[in-house]
Amino acid sequence: MQRTISIILIISLFFTGKLLAQNNIEVDIESKVLISSKDNLLPLYQYSNQWGIVSPFEQTQALVLAGAKYNLLQKSNIRLQLGVSGVVKNKAGDSFLHEAYLKGQFINVIDFSIGKQAYTSISIDDNLTSGGFMMNSNARPVPRAMIGIFDYWPVSFLGDVIEVKGGISHGVLNDDRTTTGRGNSADDLLVHEKWAYIRGGKLKVKPYVGLFHGALYGGTRPNGTEITTDFWATFWARGSEKIGGGEATNVAGAHDGFWDLGINYETEMGYFQFYVHKPFADGTGLKITKERNRDYKIGIYARLKKTRLIQRVSVELLKTDYQSGSGIPDPVYPGTYSIIFVDDIEDYDAFMRDTFGEVTEGYTSWHLMRYLEKVQNHGQKYGSRDDYNNNGSYYNGWTYHQMPMGTPLYHTYWQAQAYAPDWKPNNKVVFMNNRIKGFHFGIEGVITDGLSYIFKSTYTLNKGAYGEQYVDRYSWEEEPDFFYEGGKKQVYSYLGLTYKNRNWRNITLQGSVSIDSGELYDAFGCMLGIKYSPELNF
Repeated sequence: MQRTISIILIISLFFTGKLLAQNNIEVDIESKVLISSKDNLLPLYQYSNQWGIVSPFEQTQALVLAGAKYNLLQKSNIRLQLGVSGVVKNKAGDSFLHEAYLKGQFINVIDFSIGKQAYTSISIDDNLTSGGFMMNSNARPVPRAMIGIFDYWPVSFLGDVIEVKGGISHGVLNDDRTTTGRGNSADDLLVHEKWAYIRGGKLKVKPYVGLFHGALYGGTRPNGTEITTDFWATFWARGSEKIGGGEATNVAGAHDGFWDLGINYETEMGYFQFYVHKPFADGTGLKITKERNRDYKIGIYARLKKTRLIQRVSVELLKTDYQSGSGIPDPVYPGTYSIIFVDDIEDYDAFMRDTFGEVTEGYTSWHLMRYLEKVQNHGQKYGSRDDYNNNGSYYNGWTYHQMPMGTPLYHTYWQAQAYAPDWKPNNKVVFMNNRIKGFHFGIEGVITDGLSYIFKSTYTLNKGAYGEQYVDRYSWEEEPDFFYEGGKKQVYSYLGLTYKNRNWRNITLQGSVSIDSGELYDAFGCMLGIKYSPELNF
């Protein structure tokens, strides 16, 4: 993928040299110095929702982010732009290519992008909110090819009564994912993402519904084994006989997503959005009308037009601790974690006699499942412990360069080890803490000419993960030293200031302070920076 990106960039520059000579080049050069009171972890909002440019695990760090955008072509029915950026760090070996992409639009409707681009069409102002559930700005841009309608488009042949947007993306997670030593890790993992939204048009109040679905599949195991892929089974979240094993009876790949329901409303006062996000990791969570889908993020976001002191506001309520319930995901044979495939059993009475020593007559799959739920699953239905952003077949799950690709409020093994070094987790999957309850508040505005601020604070109750609370995802035996026992409270707070003097051409000063405090850890951090954004004419 990276080689393809490089070739595209070179060809684009070669064939558009004359166009570049006539167009503006937007340049951004931003430098930052960050310091934390904790020796191995920055406060959360000093590194999250910044497209992965800041490392969470360095107490002191300095970096320069430099990039440029070139408008290669601007015609009535086609537009092309080339972008590139890189991060240079005080430890030279940690520097990396951040963006390298070619994007465009044709017939004023269809958008496309190929490469590493810091862009999302579905997150709601990650800078002010707590961050999107998926396809957000928390991790580095993934090398991918995307095509779709990225902004709402009125459907003219229906009289503009409805508006639609959506897209499909195919990428590769090309970070180092196997040096963890985990046998269930894999390098060069493929990532498939798609999203579709429909919204009411013409009215001031515009209800909408959207669906995002992502899947990880393929890749190469640490021993060099290539994992069999089945794109269409992964696309439709179906089982695959081609892959076999558990992916034949369940689904091919590791799946996560969320429903997005809401209302857009715009008046003379400003723009308002009310939204409900419902996360899922399997078919149980996908059915949002069912009782077992109890997790959510409920939010209100506003951009106000007539006030300076308060220009943007975000309020969110989060809950991801249910995950379809605490029951085990599948029935298992007594004394083992081997799954019972109920539909494959030919004689249920014989199975009950041979496996459980029970004499039955006329048993069906329905009777067997009710029996198993009662004696094995504490009376609960199977299909629980959804384990958002984790997957047993892929240790690193939804991470990229050790940063969560989902909400930054979930904690990885590396984060947990930074604040709980004496805890010895099961470490079978990477997210140690994905069961949370939380409240988030953010506000942004202008204090005086040239001086603006942003403040945000998030309270969370952290309950860990089912796979860490129990000795195994398929067990009811609880770990005696589970770090998150009873839930641990934590508050993440951030205040950022930006100053731009009208006499300072293209220069902006930045500064921020953060305080994380609670039962997980305490940390104070600050950042000082300067940004230079000239527009070059050639």
